[in-house]
Amino acid sequence: MVTRSAGAVERSEPAYRFDFCGGHPAIDFTNTVGNRGDEPEEHLHTYGDLLAWARARGVVSRGEASKLARRAQDDVDAAGRALRRAVDLRETLYALMSAVVDRKKPEKQLLARLNDYVSDTFGAAHLAVEEGRLTLKTPSDDRLDAMLTPIVRSAIELLTSDGAARIGRCADKGCAWLFFDTTRSGTRRWCDMKVCGNRNKVRRFRAG
Repeated sequence: MVTRSAGAVERSEPAYRFDFCGGHPAIDFTNTVGNRGDEPEEHLHTYGDLLAWARARGVVSRGEASKLARRAQDDVDAAGRALRRAVDLRETLYALMSAVVDRKKPEKQLLARLNDYVSDTFGAAHLAVEEGRLTLKTPSDDRLDAMLTPIVRSAIELLTSDGAARIGRCADKGCAWLFFDTTRSGTRRWCDMKVCGNRNKVRRFRAG
């Protein structure tokens, strides 16, 4: 049982290694819950867990992570709020991407929730020239939920592109992780063939 404060900088599961088989930052973020379709296993219990994921996925640099960790230690309550906001974004993205996979129209309430994050992310965005080309810049800040900015940006870029059709869901119903299908045929079925693919192969074999 996890007894640490949600805003704690320490990891709740030091030995747990985040999986990035989703192949896309925003999708990998939704996969921080294991066994979604069966018995969900939360892996973001503390702010330290969120920061560890962001650092491992390359969403924040080592220096940025250290800075955020120090701020979290000084304001545990704010770190807890940042974690709750991150979890809310994660579940919003999972529900919206699942609707895309199922070819359903997203609910208005769901879009409204995501649009709150879009407004926060792009509200003060501006175009700038960087290395000879135009780029969209969002304000750099040291808010404890700063790692959500690149997640939202990558999610919007994906959902508003042709790549949205490449979002898939693992065929293992107990897993239900999402992935970005980069296969030429567009027929990927498993989040990870070595895990869910093999597990289902064994099940079929035993079933005769």
